[in-house]
Amino acid sequence: MAPEAVEIILLKQLASCLRIPISLLDPEGNVLFFNEPAESIFGRRFEETDGLDLDEWQALLAPSDASGTPLKDEQRPVLTALRQRVPGHQTFFIRTTGGRRREIEVTGLPLLATGDRFLGAMSIFWEPRTGSRRSEAHPATRSNQQTIETILTRRVASTLTAPIFLVDAEGHLLYFNPAAEPILGQPFAGATLGSSDELYASFRPRDEDGNPIAHQDHPLVLARTERQPVHRRTCIRGLDGRDRKIAITAIPLIGQSDRLVGAFGVFWEIPS
Repeated sequence: MAPEAVEIILLKQLASCLRIPISLLDPEGNVLFFNEPAESIFGRRFEETDGLDLDEWQALLAPSDASGTPLKDEQRPVLTALRQRVPGHQTFFIRTTGGRRREIEVTGLPLLATGDRFLGAMSIFWEPRTGSRRSEAHPATRSNQQTIETILTRRVASTLTAPIFLVDAEGHLLYFNPAAEPILGQPFAGATLGSSDELYASFRPRDEDGNPIAHQDHPLVLARTERQPVHRRTCIRGLDGRDRKIAITAIPLIGQSDRLVGAFGVFWEIPS
C-alpha cells in the first residue's frame, strides 16, 4: 500500500478536530475518512463504511431531490469535484440508517495539491437551518492565541490549490494561501488588512445583483456568529481594484471543546 499523502494526513487531523461534518474520498471515490459530526448525519460510524467504493457509498446514501428523484451525476458535488476537478455545491436529501431522509447542503472540493497532484475530494456538509440563530453560548478563543485548529487549517491551505481565506474568532485576517492571491488581487505577504471591518471595506462584497452585502450578512461573519457553514455567491473587488464573481463556502472553526477559534472560506471564481 502506497504511503498516504501528507495533505490527506493533515486533512484527517483537521477534520478530527472540528465539529463540522467532513468526509474525504480518494481519486477513485473510495471512502478515506469522515469525522464524528458526519457520523451523526450519516447515521453510521466510519468504521462501518471503511473501504467502500463510490458506487457502494452512493447506494447507501441514495441522494435524491425533494421529490425523491435520484440525483443525476452532475448534481452531486462530490462527483463534480472528482470527475471535473472543480468545486460543486448542492442541497439535496440522503437516506440514513433506518431509512430516514435528511436534507443536507454540500460543498464538494477537489483536492488538488502542489505539483499538480490530484488526491481526491473533500465534502463539507451541514443540515440547512431555517431562520437566523446567532449563538454565543461558548466563548471565543482570543485572537492572539494560536490553536491547533488554525495551525492545521493554515498548513492544509498552504499545500492545496483551492483558494482559502482564514480569520480568527474576531474576524481578523490570519492567512490566505497562494491560490487565493490571484482572486484577492494581492500576495498575502503584502496584505496590511487586520480587523473584520477593514476586510469588509476592502473587498466591498455585493450580491449577484450588485447590491451591497451588509457586514453582518457576509458569509465569514455568519459562519462565526451562527457557528454553521454558509454558502453564497458574491461579487468582490480585489485588492488590485478588479471586480470578480465568486462562490464561497465559509466554515466555522469549532474545536472539540466547542470553542469558536475562527473561520475559513473556501472560494472559487465564477466565469463571467
